[in-house]
Amino acid sequence: MFGRLQLYIFIGILVFGSLTAGYYEWRKGIEREALLAYNELQLEQDMHDQETMKQQLEDINAKQKEVQVANDAEKKALKEKLEAISADLNSKETAANDRPASDVLKKTVNKLKDAVK
Repeated sequence: MFGRLQLYIFIGILVFGSLTAGYYEWRKGIEREALLAYNELQLEQDMHDQETMKQQLEDINAKQKEVQVANDAEKKALKEKLEAISADLNSKETAANDRPASDVLKKTVNKLKDAVK
């Protein structure tokens, strides 16, 4: 039924097919390993970036707390100054020396008040 030539052709096709399938499997395996290595590097980089971001956020929070403490201290000092000024204005000596202010002084104070805003 089959001749020797046909048998060799059939075996050649089988060997060629097997070698081709083996080559493509080998190539796919290498691509898979390369992709796995790349994904592993990406994961390590992501973990490193997250750690860096966490450290930066901790630094920012520490600085924010320092600024908040300084701000509270300034608020307290300003409040004490305002209370001292208010106490001085409400004292009996100031009330005794009180007299109406001139229009020039009133206008100047109003202009300064508006300029500060």
